[in-house]
Amino acid sequence: MTRLLVALTALGAALLVLPLAAALALAATASSSPPNDADPAVIAGDEAGPTPADAVARVLRWADSHTGDAYRMGAAGPHAWDCSSFTQAAWATVGVRLPRIAQDQRDWLADGHGTRIPPGHEQPGDLIFWDSYLGPRTIGHVVLVQDPTRRTTIEAHNTRQGVGHFTYQPRHHRYEIWRPVGTRSPAATTGRAANAVPEARP
Repeated sequence: MTRLLVALTALGAALLVLPLAAALALAATASSSPPNDADPAVIAGDEAGPTPADAVARVLRWADSHTGDAYRMGAAGPHAWDCSSFTQAAWATVGVRLPRIAQDQRDWLADGHGTRIPPGHEQPGDLIFWDSYLGPRTIGHVVLVQDPTRRTTIEAHNTRQGVGHFTYQPRHHRYEIWRPVGTRSPAATTGRAANAVPEARP
């Protein structure tokens, strides 16, 4: 009887060890295998898309490359813009599909596609919306923040000055600051700045 119990105990231990050994061998084989191009979970660095900071840097590079373009109400590129077509095209370079009109851009961001930023906490790439002659809560102008420490923007400013770098100051008609969801700022960039303050526009 004792010999039978010993034999059964040994058999049970063997049955436990064999599956464990097989599992360990399989795990070792899997860990030593290189990534497979057919594996949908493996994404190459270039295919993964830009990081949020890279996306903002790309937006600002595109905007900066268009300084000197003309401002024309209703224009949408490639070398003439109004304020909202300029911000729309800048963010489209990284797949953010802002609506065409400044008011609609603000409303779209507020509808779950953006984060509202308190004044004084804006970062490069953020969008500042101003009110207009139509009323204190009607958007009339939108700009891209370039360098918040210097209070500079890149924007389609007006027909006389076109697209360029300008300065902004806290004013009674500054309305809201928004950041598209999923983005964060790179280090503030530098550039030319004119001694001009954006005005509310129709």
